[in-house]
Amino acid sequence: MKKFAALLIALSLFSCKESNTIEITTIDVPTDTTVKIMTSEVGNPEPTTVASGVIKDGKLSLDNPFTELEEAYLVFNDDMQSNVFFIGEPGHITISYTQDKPLETAIGGSENNVKLQSLQNEAKPIVEKLRNFIDANQMSLMTLSQSNNEEDQKKFEALKNEYTDMVDSINAIYEKYQKENSDNAFGLLLLSQQLMSSAGGEKDFSAEFAKFPENLKTSKVGVKVNTLLEMMSLSEGDDDDSGVSVGEIAPDFTSKTPDGKEVSLNQFIKGKKLVLIDFWASWCGPCRIENPNVVKLYNDFNGKGLDIIGVSLDKDKDKWVQAIEKDNLKWQQVSNLQYWDDVIAKSYGVQAIPANYLIDEDGTILAKNLYGEELHNKVAELLK
Repeated sequence: MKKFAALLIALSLFSCKESNTIEITTIDVPTDTTVKIMTSEVGNPEPTTVASGVIKDGKLSLDNPFTELEEAYLVFNDDMQSNVFFIGEPGHITISYTQDKPLETAIGGSENNVKLQSLQNEAKPIVEKLRNFIDANQMSLMTLSQSNNEEDQKKFEALKNEYTDMVDSINAIYEKYQKENSDNAFGLLLLSQQLMSSAGGEKDFSAEFAKFPENLKTSKVGVKVNTLLEMMSLSEGDDDDSGVSVGEIAPDFTSKTPDGKEVSLNQFIKGKKLVLIDFWASWCGPCRIENPNVVKLYNDFNGKGLDIIGVSLDKDKDKWVQAIEKDNLKWQQVSNLQYWDDVIAKSYGVQAIPANYLIDEDGTILAKNLYGEELHNKVAELLK
């Protein structure tokens, strides 16, 4: 009987260990690659490491550090730009990752990661189509945007509409899953992500948040959503959800160009009628789609008093420089190469990109977060 009881205890301990682990399997990831599990808090883009280990023969098992649901990232060799997003929660979590095929990543095990994988499976064909579209049409968009030919402009609008349709289709999938999970933790996490990527005014997020049970509102994700809602309310009456407002003085900053030269905003705007501060990044699909519009804006108005300074949230200098050259961005470019931990983005309250600010020679913000034709028309108006 004692042996049987000891066996039950041993099995119980083994079961507990197996049921509260993060099992990682990889393909083409070198042995001894460092892996970290990271999270980040609202207002602090610098991620926090909650678990770490080293890949051995394509595998790694970590004790699960999560006691409740929160957003988490699997990071290889501290490269945040190639991370794997998953849901941190108690239980057994599985992650399968192929280095050369990140879209083939599979997550599962725990209840909400199974839901997340289902959502991603549904969105994956459109995401792949969107990435291929951007790769195939980047140069065409650039060329067509600079043409005054009516037929070229029609082609340009058709490509933009095709891009918008794909983005809308992806958003519709997220909306569907959020409605199906409107009373549980997974739905709250989707609401959090929607808030992070929203330009504001799209829906009544406070009303959506109010529908969730009280225990979820006080959870980590619930506190994050509530904080984001409070940040949005602080800018009530402005055009979007965060950051410095129209009429305020644009915060000064100093950053480096690709060749290492330091540039300050206050020095850059001296003697210029109008300056566009353009936040973007090489890894940001919407930014790259918008770049042809910014190129056209620069070509049309640079000789009439407009200049532009691009602030990149890149981390990889080579990719940043390659994007500048490929997209034909002729204006001043700076970056601290700090990704979302960029101090300039923090000072402006930038939470999503592309983002931009039109300022006069005194640094006063005249307009912000305008794109395409709307931005073009505003610059024309201000330079009259």
